[in-house]
Amino acid sequence: MTLGLKRGTVRLCPHEAAWEAEAARVIGVLREILGGAAADIRHVGSTAIPAIRAKPVVDIAVGATDLDAVKQKRGALERAGFYYRPADDLPEQLLFAAGSLYDGTGDEQTHFIHVVRADGTQWRDYNNFRDYMNAFPDAAKAYEDVKTRLAEAYPVDPGRTRYLAGKRAFIVRALRKALVWSLLGEAVRIEIDRPVGHVRRGNGFTLTYPVNYGYLPGVTGGDGEALDVYLLGEASPVREADCRVIGVVHRRDDAEDKLIAAPAGATFSKEEMAAAVRFQEQWFDSDVIALAERGRFDACYERGENGADESRFFGNP
Repeated sequence: MTLGLKRGTVRLCPHEAAWEAEAARVIGVLREILGGAAADIRHVGSTAIPAIRAKPVVDIAVGATDLDAVKQKRGALERAGFYYRPADDLPEQLLFAAGSLYDGTGDEQTHFIHVVRADGTQWRDYNNFRDYMNAFPDAAKAYEDVKTRLAEAYPVDPGRTRYLAGKRAFIVRALRKALVWSLLGEAVRIEIDRPVGHVRRGNGFTLTYPVNYGYLPGVTGGDGEALDVYLLGEASPVREADCRVIGVVHRRDDAEDKLIAAPAGATFSKEEMAAAVRFQEQWFDSDVIALAERGRFDACYERGENGADESRFFGNP
């Protein structure tokens, strides 16, 4: 197994199934040490995305019930080879690291353990990003391209600051799309700013909305604005609605994906959803993903369709 990287260097390697086995081993050790202080522990980062090259360093996210309770386990963690690394640039996160650099026998980093709140944004982001990259090969390939370009430009990079900074814009955009994906099946309350019959006029075009179109308050979409939602199953103009997310419009050529929602109990086929949103989506390279397909993608992770036991991505050693 290729595992370990000298501090301040960047090198990408083809995916190895052994990384998943190593992540499973580490998750087991951490569970033994942390006990009830950890609500969940999962393999994250690029080594948890089989389709792409990655730095040979395994990242593990710990969803903690109490960060202070984890801090109290510092001695046991360090005896197991995981050393606390205070990081001012990682608020609301405890970072532990493993490798010969930390135990004094060499200069390599092999593992990073990211301890975050189980109910917090960072926990959601770590898992959503991995799941989204595994669900959408085009997104994973684009991410690999960014990483490859940066690794070639900065093979020696103290603190890996330029490498990390170069990935930031891509990751922010991907996380917004991943959040949309994670909302499939969720009950939400949306506000409507373009009701049925709303007319939008632009430079040389007039668009009349055949469905209610609004947004999910408090959730930011890929364009930096509130996340947009198509509401189906409501023929009259409305100003707000309690509904369920039944689909996602995945745009390959735009920063923002869209939600498709309907009142509880209303059902629409993938084809019906695509037809309903075509009035606007015809101008984009987009696909509709139905709620039923989310289960299919999740089953792919658990089966390991790429030949790897990808159930470990969900923290099941």
